[in-house]
Amino acid sequence: MEKNMNIDVESAEKMITSKKPRIVIFGASLFLFPHPVQKLSEAARDAGAQIAYDGSHVLGLIAGKQFQDPIREGAAVLFGSTHKSFFGPQGGIILADKEIGLIIKKRIYPALVDNAHWNRIAALTLALAEMKEFGPKYATQVVKNAQTLARTLAEYGFPVACTSLGFTKSHQVYLNYGRFGNGRRTAKTLEKANVITDCGVRLGVCEVTRRGMKQKEMQKIAELIKRVIKDREQSSRIKAEVAKLIGEFQEVKYCFE
Repeated sequence: MEKNMNIDVESAEKMITSKKPRIVIFGASLFLFPHPVQKLSEAARDAGAQIAYDGSHVLGLIAGKQFQDPIREGAAVLFGSTHKSFFGPQGGIILADKEIGLIIKKRIYPALVDNAHWNRIAALTLALAEMKEFGPKYATQVVKNAQTLARTLAEYGFPVACTSLGFTKSHQVYLNYGRFGNGRRTAKTLEKANVITDCGVRLGVCEVTRRGMKQKEMQKIAELIKRVIKDREQSSRIKAEVAKLIGEFQEVKYCFE
């Protein structure tokens, strides 16, 4: 359901029952709220389907125990990117219990994947260790920051999605201009001021959170966005203020010293 930015459980349940797919995959690029994995797991089992969960965008929040737990909610496989909300090197990861994991490994190695980049493996090992140590604090702050940014933008009159649901429970904030037209123009205008979004307009707070920014800075970022879009201040002036703000947060947080 677009209004709630989530899956329509009743419609999905009917489709699973009628189509009887072999696999049901949860996941999204615009991912504001946990998906109803547990609610649909029974229908999937009855249809003889396995559940897979694409956590590419929210893997860091899952690891930080601040989003949902797909495996315990009924998914057989959790896969995703290791370089988005999960703060590791570029690449992907597949997680499953031993039985399913061995089946997957047998299918993809060496027929589909047969290489090893040792530098990436070392980097991922460190990222996993840091996520285990700092993940809950990091993910908690990410969600707080996203909600603060969303709420402040809404107060400034921006079309923030899902106001009645608390805006977001992930690292993303969605300004519902539509993918093209006003959204594209808004994104291009913000880019001139060094505020990077996509043409959705979709905003993410993971990077600034890792720099140590908190709710106060999210309010400042919202103010800068307002001054660019609503007040139509010169982009060069805002660009300088963005650079100054970033310059004050140059130390990476939620990691080993």
